Amino acid sequence: MTERTPWEGGYIGINSFGAGGSNVHGLFRCPDNDAATRPAHVAADATRLVAVASRTQSGVEAILAEVLQRPTDVDMQYMIQSGVDDLPALTHPYRGFALVNSANSRQTIEVYKRLKLSKSCACQ
Repeated sequence: MTERTPWEGGYIGINSFGAGGSNVHGLFRCPDNDAATRPAHVAADATRLVAVASRTQSGVEAILAEVLQRPTDVDMQYMIQSGVDDLPALTHPYRGFALVNSANSRQTIEVYKRLKLSKSCACQ
């Protein structure tokens, strides 16, 4: 299907079956039309530490800039940082941290480098 289809809201499921066994499935929900009248999240104004990861320093900087521009968007921050633990430092060596909703909001960017163990290491 290549034509636009009207969507009246609700849920929609999308499936993609790859020839090599790569299958992807997504479930999407239309945002509420009354988002402006929806009450704010209970943690929207709380001070929070948000962790992010990227393959490049500019990627981390862009993500942190967006987080700091929208400090009360708890849902966006959760979505961004929920997968950080699953990203290996070998492929996403740039890690960043931002403190939002603080009197002195700040951010830090660090680079994790692969540790080289010596042959005499007695690691178990």
